[in-house]
Amino acid sequence: MSSLRWKVKRLLAMSPGEVVARLARAIRERVHPLPKETPEQTWRRYYPNCGVGSALHGFHERLRLYPDALSDAERVRVVQEADALLRGAWTLFGYPVQLDDPPVWNRNYLLGKDWMDAPSKAIDYRRIDVAGGVKYVWEPSRGQPLLRLATAYALTGDTRYAATCRRWLLDWIERNPRGWGIHWTSALEHAIRVFAWSYALALLHDALSEADALKILGALIQHGEFIERHLSPGSSANNHLIGEAAALAFLGNLLPHSALAMRWRERGGAILQREAVRQFYPDGVNAEQAFGYLPFVWEFYLHVYRLQAMPNTVATRLQRSIEFVRNVMDASGYVPQVGDEDDGTVAPFWSGAADRHRGVGRALARLLGCEPPPAFSDADDALCLWLWGDAPAGGSRLTEPRLYPDGGYAVLHSEHWQVLFDAGALGLGSLAAHGHADALSVWASLDGKPLLIDAGTYAYHEDPDWRNHFRSTPAHNTLALDSRNQSEIQGPFLWGKKARAEFVQCDLRQRSVTGRTDAFAPNLVQRRVQVQHNILTVRDTLEHDGAQLVRWYWHFHPEWRVEPANEGVWRIADGERICTLRLIAPAPYEARLYCGDEATRLGWYSPRFGHKVPCTTLTVEMRALSDALEREGVVWEFRGER
Repeated sequence: MSSLRWKVKRLLAMSPGEVVARLARAIRERVHPLPKETPEQTWRRYYPNCGVGSALHGFHERLRLYPDALSDAERVRVVQEADALLRGAWTLFGYPVQLDDPPVWNRNYLLGKDWMDAPSKAIDYRRIDVAGGVKYVWEPSRGQPLLRLATAYALTGDTRYAATCRRWLLDWIERNPRGWGIHWTSALEHAIRVFAWSYALALLHDALSEADALKILGALIQHGEFIERHLSPGSSANNHLIGEAAALAFLGNLLPHSALAMRWRERGGAILQREAVRQFYPDGVNAEQAFGYLPFVWEFYLHVYRLQAMPNTVATRLQRSIEFVRNVMDASGYVPQVGDEDDGTVAPFWSGAADRHRGVGRALARLLGCEPPPAFSDADDALCLWLWGDAPAGGSRLTEPRLYPDGGYAVLHSEHWQVLFDAGALGLGSLAAHGHADALSVWASLDGKPLLIDAGTYAYHEDPDWRNHFRSTPAHNTLALDSRNQSEIQGPFLWGKKARAEFVQCDLRQRSVTGRTDAFAPNLVQRRVQVQHNILTVRDTLEHDGAQLVRWYWHFHPEWRVEPANEGVWRIADGERICTLRLIAPAPYEARLYCGDEATRLGWYSPRFGHKVPCTTLTVEMRALSDALEREGVVWEFRGER
């Protein structure tokens, strides 16, 4: 899609009020831009009479941390990661890279290409021809390598970690002055740096000179000024707005008392309260329909409300969201990869051994005083131990069938199966930016192991074709008519016509639920899902009106091997368990298995952002669409065996 076409479609997704607000913002930036000044000058503009030493002490006191509470094993892992950083070794979205000392901050280390050294307003971060996807250059500048060095210093007292952290942080500030370069193009990236830098400042308080502290504190205020002027408006108000508001509230709680600090604390807090109600349904489901963003958003709320009282409305929504995750998490700790997932973190005090849903979820539950998700390793409690010096005892999954009518999900449990069924919205607002075309999808674990999976996310801007595939209908356990997507893709984070889905029947005692979608109107698709003991049954019916072709997709976790066993029967095995899939169809069909197929893009699974591995995808295609599809439907029976 051309840049002009995308801009027109993006404009059409905005309300008139949003258009006016964006225009007013552009005019203000021209007429009253933020002053071109050093961080030191910014600090003195707001705090001409405030000593830097007392401000630094305030960060240390308010962000009190408890490194001594960490387990010995987690302590070793954190220090090992910091030791690797001293050698320049770091992991970028799971890929090992070698950083310079200090890093070249505008470099995509995966490709070895640099973003241009130019005014930020002249840079289009959506371009992929300059240095690949922008996430790969933004990630190191989120401050997380700095935080790892700072945590290692707090754990060991070894000044090498503090010296490197200090040098890299000051170098970042020097090489990325306000309004210059790729790192001044996103308010959310600024927000994440606010958290990482603030914690690093608190941990290094005794290793910084007053001149160092003055520069860092001034740079933090410059970040806050940028965020306040660039809060995500209207159609863009998703997790970005939560992060931006959280950064303002966080800084407002940490900076010395002033009109600025009070304004940021109050404005950020008001937005966080409003967005908790808007972006979390009453049943706890996140309105972005993207499970990978839940721990990311949780982190923002966690760090802010560690410093100030949490309103009851916010606490209720967050507590219910934790309950939802406890219900969709299977016995292995796996949370289905519904919607987008980009491994986003804010202040990852934990090592690579931790899981984000469990680690952040347990820390947030500790703050809320509610039942946490279970911990599967000592690393899952690392964040909680850093923040409070203790962790909640126990933790559990919810293993009862539940309907989440606001968010549009049903969770069904039996002795062997755990099933998630989707009859909800595509995503949040007019963009539905992080939603996938997955209406009536089914995700299932058998005996605590993922079996039917979401294909994942893999890419954002860096690979448009794969981006479109992984969020399209064929990448999900659902069906498509006439090779159409359920919803219309108009850009990497923009949907046009959106499918609607709803539940039409629910009997949790029988562990049965039925949903339908108008994605292919005037054709109507209905799906009934039921679990009983070791059997998962899916029955699809179609009121067809002009459709010529229906195609089903089933995606299996890579650890399961899928082979034809007979006509309409497939054997699915992982070396310990066996699942037999039997198809009962009222008309002839053609079935095919794909594994790592580049031509169709079927048979691929993205376990994390930027990675894809072969898996097995089964497709079943039916062209003779008779009335029997409406009367009898197509039945899929998954029978777990030992």
